Amino acid sequence: MKSERSVGIDCLRAISIIWVLLYHFVPLQIFNRGTFGVLLFFIISGYCIAFSVETSQSAWHFYAKRLGRLLPALIVCGLLTTLFKNVMPDLVEPGRGVTWFDYVYTLISLPTLNVLRVDHHLPDGAYWSLQIEFQFYLFCFLMMALGLKQRLLALLCVVTIFRTLTTSTDFYTSNDFFPFFITGMSVAALVRGRSREAIIGIAVAFSVELYHLNFNVKQPSVAIEMYRSLLLWSGTAAVYLAARYDHVLLRSLRAVAVPLAFIGVISYPLYLLHQDIGNMILHWAHIGRDYNSALFVRAVVLPGFLAAMAWLVFALVERPAIKPLTALLANPLAWVRRSQPSAAGSRYQAAAPSGDVARQEPVG
Repeated sequence: MKSERSVGIDCLRAISIIWVLLYHFVPLQIFNRGTFGVLLFFIISGYCIAFSVETSQSAWHFYAKRLGRLLPALIVCGLLTTLFKNVMPDLVEPGRGVTWFDYVYTLISLPTLNVLRVDHHLPDGAYWSLQIEFQFYLFCFLMMALGLKQRLLALLCVVTIFRTLTTSTDFYTSNDFFPFFITGMSVAALVRGRSREAIIGIAVAFSVELYHLNFNVKQPSVAIEMYRSLLLWSGTAAVYLAARYDHVLLRSLRAVAVPLAFIGVISYPLYLLHQDIGNMILHWAHIGRDYNSALFVRAVVLPGFLAAMAWLVFALVERPAIKPLTALLANPLAWVRRSQPSAAGSRYQAAAPSGDVARQEPVG
C-alpha cells in the first residue's frame, strides 16, 4: 500500500462498501440496514477532509483536490452506467432510465450543487450520497475562503445546531447527515492532540443525532432510528481505532487487513458502478430475489465481477488521473508551463526531483 494511505481507514472503507453491496444484492433480513455503510463513509470522509483542509494552501486548492479525487472515476463510471442503460434499456428498472444529457449535467450539478436548478436524473441511484458529500465540501470551501480555516470544526457544529433548531422536523434536509462528518473531523482533531476541540465536536454530533431521534425528524434516505445512532457512536470509535492503531492492524492481522485494504482502495469506483449495473446483470441472468440458490451469485460472484470492473477503473483512470487533474484545476497556468518545457531545457536538463515534500494525509 502507498505510504500516504491508512490501511486501517481503507479497511473501514471496505467494510462500508461490502455492507452496501450486501444490502443491495442479498435479500436477507440481516442486511436490511445496508445504507448504514454510507453513513460510515461519511464519518471516514469527515476524518480525511480534516487533513485535506489542513494541508491545502487555499480554499480553491482544497476544492481542486476534491474535484481531482472524485471526478476521474465519476466521469468513467457514470459513462459506463449511462452507456449500459442506453444500449440495454430493457434491463433497466422502471424509473431508473437516464439520458446522455443527465450524465453530462450530473458532472456539473454535483460539484455546484445544481446551482442552475436544472431538472435531471443521476446516472445511478447510489449517487445521492455524493450530493451530501459535495454539500460538506462546499461548506469547507466557503469557510476557508472567508479565512476561517482554523475554526472549521467549531463553525460546522454551530451551523448544524442552528439548522437543526430552525428546521421543521417534517421538512427533509441533509442536515441530519452532518453529525457524521462532525465526528470524523473530531476524530482527526483527537489524533492531532486537540482533545478539547474533539470532545466538544463529538458531544455536539451525538446530541444533534439524539435530537433527531427524539423528535422523529424525517429522513427518507436513511431512516432515523436507534440503530442509526448506534452506528454513529460505534463508527466514531472504529475510525479512531483504525487511525490510532493502524500499524498494529497491519502487523497483527496482515492476512485479513491487506485484502480488505485493497477493497477499500477501489471502494469509490465500486460504489459508483455497483447498484444499477449490478441489478441489470441480475435481470439479464434472470436471477430473482426469491431464489435462495442464487445467494452465492448475489453475495460473491456479482460483487467479485463488479470489483474487477472497479479495479480496472482505479488502475487505468482514477490512480493515474488524480494528481495531474488536481494540478491542472489548482493552477491551470502553472500546469501548462510545466507541461510545455522549453526545447533547450528539455534537451539538456535532466529531470530533477521536486523540492516540495507533500505532507501526509489520508486519501479521502
